[in-house]
Amino acid sequence: MKKKIVLCAAVLFTMSLLVGGIASAQTRLLIGTGGLSGVYYPIGGAIAQIITKKVSGLEATVQTSAAGLENIRLLSLDQIDMGLVQNSDAYNAFQGLSNFQDKPIKNIRGVSVLYPQPIQIIVQADSKIKSFYDLKGKRVGVGAPGSGEENTFRRLMVAYNMTYKDMDAKMISLAEQTNQFKDRHIDAMWYVSGLPASGILDVASVLSIRMVPIMGKERDALIKADPYFTKSTVKKGVYPGMTEDVETIASPAYLICLEKLKTDDVYRITKAMFENVKDIAAAHKQGEYIQLKTALVGSTIPLHPGAEKYYKEAGLLK
Repeated sequence: MKKKIVLCAAVLFTMSLLVGGIASAQTRLLIGTGGLSGVYYPIGGAIAQIITKKVSGLEATVQTSAAGLENIRLLSLDQIDMGLVQNSDAYNAFQGLSNFQDKPIKNIRGVSVLYPQPIQIIVQADSKIKSFYDLKGKRVGVGAPGSGEENTFRRLMVAYNMTYKDMDAKMISLAEQTNQFKDRHIDAMWYVSGLPASGILDVASVLSIRMVPIMGKERDALIKADPYFTKSTVKKGVYPGMTEDVETIASPAYLICLEKLKTDDVYRITKAMFENVKDIAAAHKQGEYIQLKTALVGSTIPLHPGAEKYYKEAGLLK
């Protein structure tokens, strides 16, 4: 009897080691997203679920962050494996421009362009601000200092031959802009975000709003100068009271990863993502824009070999 008990214990111990070995064989990936109220978080969460459920040997979880630039910083420090960013930030980081002049980030690679992030200048419906030029002399939220939003605002000021001296610029976060706009402490909000942005919806629930267009020769010059910008149209009805389409530009959301990730892993991740895009669309409306045919439109850094392998297989690359 004692021998049987000892034998059973030995078998159970061996099985626990095997199970532990199998569990440890799972490669865990961490995906940097954004704040809980943003678009990056649900989109990143859906991608993480696809990886965990559909890609054998991999398990992915998301990490909230201050979004794009923070995700690039975390990638540079090897603290996350993948991240959602603005493609403009990825371009600047890899090329050593803007915030990255002192230290280019070379350990990042592209996986897929995801969805457009239109620039949205929001004013009250009865505001006299009709164009970017009309921001002169106004109180304008431009994003947190050094953020992707604030960097993009700087690029537009160049195109319109303006500087911060021309306005009362408030370098505050998107959440702070929402509150200050509702309290009428600022005249214009500045968002670079997927649609609809929760902060703008919040404002539209209590105030009548309007979106200021970005168009004409200034937009054309900006797109020509910066490869990461694309033309974009925000359709009427996206926000309450918005009765007509508005022309603007966009800096698409971009899924990037560490260069060191295994080729086969990134290949299988990319493949699984595009085979299950409906799951991403179910998590957030912006997921509807994630399509294979636009996966490389606006891609600004070298692709990871695993993603490149998939796109060649899918016929997007030769």
